Amino acid sequence: MNTESKEHAPWYKEPMVWLVAGIPLLAVCWGFVMLTLALESKDSLVSDSYYKDGVSYTENVEADAHAARLQIKADLTFSENEIHLTLKGYLDEEPATLQLQLIHPTLQDRDLTVLLQRLGDGHYAGVNELVLPERRHIWLLSHEQQWRIRGTELIEADKVINLHAK
Repeated sequence: MNTESKEHAPWYKEPMVWLVAGIPLLAVCWGFVMLTLALESKDSLVSDSYYKDGVSYTENVEADAHAARLQIKADLTFSENEIHLTLKGYLDEEPATLQLQLIHPTLQDRDLTVLLQRLGDGHYAGVNELVLPERRHIWLLSHEQQWRIRGTELIEADKVINLHAK
């Protein structure tokens, strides 16, 4: 018999070994990366008070309907450090203060609430802490009279934003 001695390369120099073992190894490494991201990052799109939000939905619908009955309209203007608002509608008495909520679409920690003080004759003013331009959900509320108007706008300096009851 004729025996030829064939020399083999070490296992780590074989391309098929890396192909067969590399893909599962890459999948395991990527799984650990995703697990680390899931455990360490905050899920900011889920509300911590989802039950409370669901219960208060009926109250919010009633506030929107009350604003529609009063035909409330507001014109908002943002400057670099001030917010001016003109309020119109069938109100018996103008509220002393209004609450303006500037809600970020995805990040709850970037939401802002501004208290607007009445200057007289349907005009209100407050302090702007928002860096412009910024896209926000805008809610204007009167806790005294139990109404709310809202909208979603790109807020820019000196741009008039019209809000009305829906």
